[in-house]
Amino acid sequence: MNTALVSPSFPTLMLYAASLVLVMWTIVDVARRPSYVLPIKRKAIWIIASVVGCLLFGIVGAFVAIVYLVGPRRRMNAQLH
Repeated sequence: MNTALVSPSFPTLMLYAASLVLVMWTIVDVARRPSYVLPIKRKAIWIIASVVGCLLFGIVGAFVAIVYLVGPRRRMNAQLH
């Protein structure tokens, strides 16, 4: 039996762990934003997209998180300062 089909390699596990960390960071950041900066509907969209991307498609959740962290989060931080 080919063990590559049974257990993922260490780099693959690390990639998924990093993806999970990014998604968790995004969820916490989105949830902590005040509603005057990030409306509740947009909060829900970002959280749902991150969770669904992570749970159903694996690494896609990390891409959603990166898009949020590089785009909207930076703009919101610039508005607050």
